[in-house]
Amino acid sequence: MSLRRFYGLCGALVFLAGVVLCRTYWVGQQAAYAASAGGQTVQTLDLPRARGDFYDRNGRKLTGTQTQYYALCIPGDDGYTALFPYVSYEKQGVLYDRRNLAAPFLIEVSRDLTGRGIATCAVPAHTVDIAPHLLGYLDGEGRGVAGLERAYDALLTASGDKRTVSCVLAAHSGLMAGTSPVWATREEGTGQGVQLTLDADLQRACEALAAQLMPRGCILIMDAATGEVLASVSAPTFDAQDVAASIRADDTSLINRPFAAFSAGSVFKVVLAAAAYEQGLDWFTHDCTGEIVVAGQTYRCAQGRAHGEVNLRGALEESCNTYFIKLGQLLGAEAIRDEAEHFGFGTAVQIAPGLAAAAGTLPDAETLENPGQLATFSFGQGSLTVTPLQITAMMNTVANGGVYRTPGFVQGITGADGMLTDPAAAESAPRTVCDAATARVLRSMLASVVTDGIGHDAQPRHGTAGGKTGTAQTGQYNADGEELLNYWFTGFYPADAPQYTITVMQDGILKPETSSAALFERITEILDVWAGAG
Repeated sequence: MSLRRFYGLCGALVFLAGVVLCRTYWVGQQAAYAASAGGQTVQTLDLPRARGDFYDRNGRKLTGTQTQYYALCIPGDDGYTALFPYVSYEKQGVLYDRRNLAAPFLIEVSRDLTGRGIATCAVPAHTVDIAPHLLGYLDGEGRGVAGLERAYDALLTASGDKRTVSCVLAAHSGLMAGTSPVWATREEGTGQGVQLTLDADLQRACEALAAQLMPRGCILIMDAATGEVLASVSAPTFDAQDVAASIRADDTSLINRPFAAFSAGSVFKVVLAAAAYEQGLDWFTHDCTGEIVVAGQTYRCAQGRAHGEVNLRGALEESCNTYFIKLGQLLGAEAIRDEAEHFGFGTAVQIAPGLAAAAGTLPDAETLENPGQLATFSFGQGSLTVTPLQITAMMNTVANGGVYRTPGFVQGITGADGMLTDPAAAESAPRTVCDAATARVLRSMLASVVTDGIGHDAQPRHGTAGGKTGTAQTGQYNADGEELLNYWFTGFYPADAPQYTITVMQDGILKPETSSAALFERITEILDVWAGAG
């Protein structure tokens, strides 16, 4: 290369560099360009992620039946004053605090405001207004912290889409001219949900009955053939959207009573009746004088009533404590404990991953070496505690021909269309607790409790039923020194060909306004209507 050519190339490069520098200087001096480059900002906000839903056994949504609306409040467009009438009282304070922010924000409003020129997006609301004790509730971050919400939190969280809204803001606030907010899906959810064994209509009817006639207690209805729970009610109820109110009230409304352990009382006598047949002691009779002394302690039948000469059927009909104390002595502690374990007592029922009902308490062999402890155990008192779910499973075993079925609450996982795609595996296979002949005789005796015994309030208007009453001491007293009691009735309906097993328990009260047996009868009426509608 000649020297002349080299100088020419250098000169050209210097000229081009000068052009670039001049252009850069000119652009930097233009206010419009500077404002546009420095003032344009893209803001992207995340919408609350939709949560997967629960469905009843027929595929009807139990959650996600309502809609939440989120409005985009943009600085400089009078969003504060326009939105104020459409936000809740609580959100009004939030809106006021944010009114002078330079950045846009989302706020929940009561309706779709798109027609009023305010960008609004609809999101399914994951509200729980049915079976709150079973479903549970969410924390302030929208994560499940109780019940099935907690058990399936990861699945339900991943179910909904992650959605965003983006907008271009001008230098002096407000949307950039010619632009509008853009709603987009950042990440698609799985769409999965959880299908339960509950029937929504039956659940709501039982919740209404409890609200009307049972201020404190629980109701369980089980399909006798499958062990699936059709309704699970706990009272008092609570608002899953305002759990703090129940915490402040301290009214036990957050206790899921079907899963909690209580003193059993005479409903436990069914276990001894089954053990008597298994041990060949069904012939045993006893002359009840109304009381019996064991190890220096006097035990009485209800109100000290003397039942006279009673056999097993008569003892169940009249719920004779002294008969079952004597029967317990003949059977022995080991035989009663073994029979109770076979019926599921002392073992927690697994409801879902990480969620189980209480195991209750079976007194150990050493405790039952004490004659007084064995006496109280024989009629369902002492250190024995049980859950209403265990009692229901016990009675269902009798109703189901002696076959124990683990109570079921979850049918499986659903797809985006709400259809069952992944059926839940049974926690354990059905097992035989007593033979079919024993179960048949027990059903006959329990039917007599309703037709001829102290369970007459449970007699259905149509058809027949069998069951057992129970009144349990709690060791808790009111301000007047009166002991609070648990009132039970558990049974099956109809008596001749059981389709449903029902347990009603009212806990920690002096005396119910409506007996648990009478509530059982009301539930059979509900079942008649429900079955007819189905």
